[in-house]
Amino acid sequence: MAAKDSLDAFVSIVRDKIDALSENSNQPGIRLIHDELKDKFDNLAKSQGYVSGDEYEALKALAIRLEKRLLKLEDIVAKSNLD
Repeated sequence: MAAKDSLDAFVSIVRDKIDALSENSNQPGIRLIHDELKDKFDNLAKSQGYVSGDEYEALKALAIRLEKRLLKLEDIVAKSNLD
């Protein structure tokens, strides 16, 4: 999906929620709409390859640990080649 299509989809979701809110003023409140929009936006962002800040930090920590392990393995291989 192209970036423009993603934006159009997001705008469509927002418009639908605004229309629903204006039709029925007795809805549970803005919090419900906020949560639903956030979920839909998160799914849309993930479909475009984006991750949340928490997911990014977890992936970054994993990458750092893997890099350290790789460096140790390279040192072991280098030492074994010298023997």
